[in-house]
Amino acid sequence: MAPIQLIIFTDMDGSLLDHQTYSHMEANDLLAWLRNKQIPVIPCTSKTQAEMEILRQHLHNDHPFIVENGAAVYMPKKYFSASADLSDEDDLGDAGDFYVKRFTQTRAHWQAILAQVPMHLNDAFITFEQAGVEGIMQMTGLAFEEARLASQREYGEPLKWLGNDQQFNQFEEYIHSRQGKLLKGGRFVHLSGECNKGNALVWLLQKYRQKNHNQQIVCIALGDSQNDVAMLSIADYAVVIRSPAHEFPVIESKDGQQIYYTNNEGPKGWKEGVCHVLAELGINK
Repeated sequence: MAPIQLIIFTDMDGSLLDHQTYSHMEANDLLAWLRNKQIPVIPCTSKTQAEMEILRQHLHNDHPFIVENGAAVYMPKKYFSASADLSDEDDLGDAGDFYVKRFTQTRAHWQAILAQVPMHLNDAFITFEQAGVEGIMQMTGLAFEEARLASQREYGEPLKWLGNDQQFNQFEEYIHSRQGKLLKGGRFVHLSGECNKGNALVWLLQKYRQKNHNQQIVCIALGDSQNDVAMLSIADYAVVIRSPAHEFPVIESKDGQQIYYTNNEGPKGWKEGVCHVLAELGINK
């Protein structure tokens, strides 16, 4: 039997990061153990590239990462060898120290669509662009510099929904008519194109399979919100983390998949879930 290579894909806010404090302290010992065992932890988040570059430093994480709910994958340029076939067919962009695979249009495209929303829906939401850094601070509890990084969207527009369900249905119909998609996260609704965390995971997982062609790849995914469902549904082991803000998202399991619902929230639940899967795999921590 081929040796196993674990790959962990994780949501950040409300999962590896505490919903209120954004701390990952309760998972730090496990993260250190995973680094020592060379088990990649891949952030798969609604956060921006700017946010993730800083957060990766805090996490001592030098692996690829997925931003803005699957809008793009960023890979350190020397991470994959030629065997991973980062070819012209992948249509990769250059982003400084990273190659980037983009799955949707730019933020400006979606902002132009929002600018033409029917008048009776104008007061039903506030976008990150409208809120500005100060408004993002108020909506999230982030400090100024963190909110500034969160404002640097590239592929979509987050918005805080203020209207009722009927208005939301009308708004969604308008967005769909413009080939857009709305995705509900823990705090915000995200407007972007036909991209999601699951599609980005599948693309990146294929690169790992090419890189580690002599190993059996086992995929673990962790998340707490509706915007994590596409990612969780694909993984071999899905860990659904309890949230203080909403119910567990509904996951339709595939054949052979194992789904675990945590008792704890945030990074404590993250650690609980990963340890549960490790035990299931017979791996002693």
